[in-house]
Amino acid sequence: MFRQVTAPAMLTLLLLAGCASGPDVRVDVDPSANIAGYRTYSWAYHDTPRGMNPLAYQRVRQSIDANLATRGYSQADPGDFAISFTLGARDKVEVTDFGPYGPFYPGYGRGFRGGWAAPYNNVDVRNVTEGTLTIDIYDTGTKKPVWHGVATQNIGSNVTQDQIDLAVSSVLAKFAPGQAAPPPN
Repeated sequence: MFRQVTAPAMLTLLLLAGCASGPDVRVDVDPSANIAGYRTYSWAYHDTPRGMNPLAYQRVRQSIDANLATRGYSQADPGDFAISFTLGARDKVEVTDFGPYGPFYPGYGRGFRGGWAAPYNNVDVRNVTEGTLTIDIYDTGTKKPVWHGVATQNIGSNVTQDQIDLAVSSVLAKFAPGQAAPPPN
C-alpha cells in the first residue's frame, strides 16, 4: 500500500518541479579581478534612481543585502567592492507553432484525410512581460567593473518578494570567489 501512494506522489512532485523554472542567468567576469579577496561591500548609489519604483528598489536592495549577509559579506564604507543594480521589463509576443496536427496528435500517415484526422494548424500566440535584473560589481580600489550578472524571466503584473529573492539568489549564486571567467558568448 505504501508504494502505491508514494509512486504517484513522487511523480506529481517531479512534474511540479519540472514546471517551476527559475530565471535565465548570464554572467561576465573580469579574469584579472581578485574577487576571492572581497569581504566587504558598499552601495554604488544610495538614492532610488530616477524613474524606478522606490518600493521595488527597496525590496531588491534588501534582498541583495540579505543574500550577501548569508554568504559572509558585510557592509562597510568603503567596501572592497561596490554593488549596483537595475531593473527592466519589456513586453514581447511569443509564438509557438505546433505543426499541422498539434503537440498531442501527430496524425496517422500522410494519406489519411477522412474522419477525425483532418489536418489543422495549431499556433499559440501569447503576450508576455520579460523582467530583467542586472547586478554590477565594481572594485572600489580600481573603480573598474569586475563582475556583471543578469537574470531574465517572464513575470506577471505583480512581482512578489519570492520572485525577487529567487532572481537575486540566482544571479549572486554565480558571484563566487575564485571564479574563472566564462567562455565568450
